[in-house]
Amino acid sequence: MKLDQKAIAQMVAARKEGGLGRSLHDMAIVAWRNILLDLKNPAEVLVATAFSISLLCVFTASFARVVNPGGGFAEYAQFLLPFTVVQGLLFNTVNIGIAFYNDLDGGMDQRLRAMPIARLSAVGGRLISAGARLLFQILGAVLAGHLLGFRFSGGVLGAVGFCLLPVVFTLSIALISLYVAAGAKSSETISAVMNPWILPLTFLSVGYVPKEGFPDWAQGFVVRNPVSIAAEAMRRLANSESATSAVTATLAWSLLFMLVFGWLTLRAYQRR
Repeated sequence: MKLDQKAIAQMVAARKEGGLGRSLHDMAIVAWRNILLDLKNPAEVLVATAFSISLLCVFTASFARVVNPGGGFAEYAQFLLPFTVVQGLLFNTVNIGIAFYNDLDGGMDQRLRAMPIARLSAVGGRLISAGARLLFQILGAVLAGHLLGFRFSGGVLGAVGFCLLPVVFTLSIALISLYVAAGAKSSETISAVMNPWILPLTFLSVGYVPKEGFPDWAQGFVVRNPVSIAAEAMRRLANSESATSAVTATLAWSLLFMLVFGWLTLRAYQRR
């Protein structure tokens, strides 16, 4: 029986132009495929989780008595953990971009494009699976922080917000990595573009020390740094303090990154 190539092409096009529900269904399928790959090879996820934990342990042991001479290690861990979570997740955006590049370069994306699924399922599925990975890293860091004295005093809602807010913020940053991956000629390009600005952005923040620890000329940038805002929002959520303004500002930054780099990523992916 001879296949009608025109009819098949029309079917694929119609399936790709489906509604929101169908698109979300396709993204979930691609995301589940990515999650299964992580489960079969968990070393990368565990190493990324261990990175945040190592930052927490090393800097708590090194800076607790320096930053807060009158306090203990548990008090500094309460201050530090939100930032180490954000910092660890931001560095993981490089891995998210590399995984996306490998799909584009290894032929997986060509297979997806030939199938009757939503056109943007590869990008959306990558973000969903990355969100699951980031959430696992957060839970691992929180458990380690608990051993050092970190505690939630903001109730269940505060704890849920503490875990979800950095996922939203990091995924918005990860869109930059996906945008770079869509036009990269090698996976090394992604780390070469992302790492040089992630490192200073995280260290020039109220992560390790309060803003008073910086020179006057740098404090204006430090307090407006989106990493500082995200870390401060998480601190307030964990400590049952008023977090509305900090959470709103973090979500605003996330929305800005999503609108700008989400559009650029989708455009670059469609033109690839």
